[in-house]
Amino acid sequence: MKKTLLVIVFWGLLLVEVGLLEGFLPYSQRHAIHEQFQRVFPQQRYDPHPDMDWEFELAFRQNPKLRIAADAVLVILTLGNAYLIVRAWQGLRRIRQPTNFERLPQK
Repeated sequence: MKKTLLVIVFWGLLLVEVGLLEGFLPYSQRHAIHEQFQRVFPQQRYDPHPDMDWEFELAFRQNPKLRIAADAVLVILTLGNAYLIVRAWQGLRRIRQPTNFERLPQK
């Protein structure tokens, strides 16, 4: 039970990390990835604002301090998530290690 829960948490954290790391890509690459994702997993579009990502990109280009602040928050979130991934991995490795009984030499 504990191992299953750790595996689920580990893979969930990895998916979150991929999403966070995508934030460091330039707008054109993020936009292309999102469009390809929409082709593979089509869903009904809900656009409160049709080009919100582009609006953010324009604001970042006009005010570089906003970009620095947003990237700083992204770095903190990415490092925190990476720390949680390491802790989950260490937990999985501890569970997988054989017990002392299994390490006894065979005759």
